Amino acid sequence: MNFTDPQLQKCYERNLTGADGFSDELRQISALIAAHDLFQMLKGSHSTRVHETIERLLLPELRPGLRCWYQRSEADLNPAAVGFRDQLSQLAGERLEDVTHVPLNPS
Repeated sequence: MNFTDPQLQKCYERNLTGADGFSDELRQISALIAAHDLFQMLKGSHSTRVHETIERLLLPELRPGLRCWYQRSEADLNPAAVGFRDQLSQLAGERLEDVTHVPLNPS
């Protein structure tokens, strides 16, 4: 995944490398969420870096991974992570943690 902002690119790549133990799909989601959290903390919610990470997380090709990220049984979310999940759910137009709407046989 390529970003126009060099700091965002470096942060994403560092977090992608550090996301061991996940599938490639979940490593991307993990790295994007980590980059989002860092730049939100440093630059605020109106930062272009924050907006770009949200745009990437909501890409159609990453949506299955995003659903999987929030549906993991070991996903223990703090209040800030729940708020971000709810924000993404609203922007996506679906409840990302809701397993009842996932097809049983996706093909």
